[in-house]
Amino acid sequence: MDRTQQIKEAHPWLSYEEVVKILLYHHQGSIWMQNLQSDKLERSMEAFTKLLKSKSKNALKPFVEYVLGAYYSGVDKYGNQIEVSKESFENRWHKAREILLTSE
Repeated sequence: MDRTQQIKEAHPWLSYEEVVKILLYHHQGSIWMQNLQSDKLERSMEAFTKLLKSKSKNALKPFVEYVLGAYYSGVDKYGNQIEVSKESFENRWHKAREILLTSE
């Protein structure tokens, strides 16, 4: 069973599109910030999937809302497209990670 299906089965309230975006969030950070490749990237993705599956809906919801909102938004509060810098990407990625790891 693939990661998307595993997460979807653990959290049927998420759409497949939402699950893919959540996995993409972790994949991007693993490659761009942690510089993981091949086997280490695979292990990181497996650990992330296991972490998501272990969270309750109430614990996971703030993370999902942040990732789908602020992480992927690309627009400011006025609806203007914002340029994504390395720093802003890293800040959003770390904020999402913090939300995920501190929610219970």
